[in-house]
Amino acid sequence: MIRKSWDNFACAASRLGLQVGFLGSVGDDENGRLLIEDFRRFGVAIDHLRVRSNTESNFTVILLDQTGERAIVWVPVYSDGIELDQAAVDYIAGAKVLYTMPWDLDLFQRLAKVAHEGNTLVAIDVEPTVVADTARLRVILSSTAIVFFNRPGLANVMHEGVSLPEAARQMLAHGPRLVVVTLGKDGCLVVSDDETVESLGFAVEVKDTTGAGDCFNAAFLTGYLRGWPLSTTATFANAAAALSVTAVGPRAGLPDLEAVWSFLKERGVSS
Repeated sequence: MIRKSWDNFACAASRLGLQVGFLGSVGDDENGRLLIEDFRRFGVAIDHLRVRSNTESNFTVILLDQTGERAIVWVPVYSDGIELDQAAVDYIAGAKVLYTMPWDLDLFQRLAKVAHEGNTLVAIDVEPTVVADTARLRVILSSTAIVFFNRPGLANVMHEGVSLPEAARQMLAHGPRLVVVTLGKDGCLVVSDDETVESLGFAVEVKDTTGAGDCFNAAFLTGYLRGWPLSTTATFANAAAALSVTAVGPRAGLPDLEAVWSFLKERGVSS
């Protein structure tokens, strides 16, 4: 997992039972120390986390309205160039999944190359700000196994008049084995060569939507890596994301496996 404000993903995935490690850096300021404390609290391995001396950590500013909807301002204090030394290469090659956001195309391609050489799946999250044009997206997708879009992210690259499912299927042609589109309270859409799954979301009392997408992605990969059917995986991820928005703060509402299954049982959804 590479840090581009995906600390929430790492914590969510670890809370759901995956063995998660962080590859990247933080500054030696208070924000960096707080993040390291959270990683330790959630059980995220930090063996490959580098603390940069005399450096202020990258951070985000979250603006929350009365409905729980948020706006995020990413403040990149420094460029987090990953040092691909032998230890990092071995770490990536030994993982089941490398999860990142492809802001830096050159870095992403180098990471993906290492992952492919080690038979590690590459999973990415694509938001509207990540991909400026379809040509760049095609390059990224050619190196990706699982791609997560939110609705605005996919809308940013789809042709006018094309339905959401058709747009997702078009993305498959560029390389991914799976395209997942999060739809907020409406649930999600999952498309593979063999299946199209549309899974409804869950109504909850929303307090803070910050990190809901990260939690969804972590929960989806949890089910995928365990070999669950796509329909079960999608429902599970929707439930986890729903639980995550019921508390204020991006990590305050992150559920564990038991909490998600209990939530689904209460809603009359069988596993």
